[in-house]
Amino acid sequence: MAALTRFGESLCKVCQRHLAHQYQTMSSKTSLTRCRRKIYVRQYPTTVVYPDGSTITVRYKEPRKLITLPINVSELSEEEANAVILKRTPRKKIKVVEEFEDDFDSSAYSHIWKKKSVKM
Repeated sequence: MAALTRFGESLCKVCQRHLAHQYQTMSSKTSLTRCRRKIYVRQYPTTVVYPDGSTITVRYKEPRKLITLPINVSELSEEEANAVILKRTPRKKIKVVEEFEDDFDSSAYSHIWKKKSVKM
């Protein structure tokens, strides 16, 4: 490093500026991404939703907003289990096919495109 500073002092002022500028970083080449850590140092406030619908706030290691715990279907009554299973099944898309009757009569409008005779 000392040799570099001595080398820079021996150059003219224009060359010194060029030498100083080539080590600067450009701010236009930065990018923002999320921090990819395996272990988060701080704990984040997170809402936990229990299967019965009650909620509590806990400190969690990853930044999440909501954690829902799964419902155990074997502990539910038969009606409640059927309701949960219906909610979990994917909905089928309904295709609507419209049939319409074409009762257009072009002869009713023939007076519009008939040529009128021109009197001279």
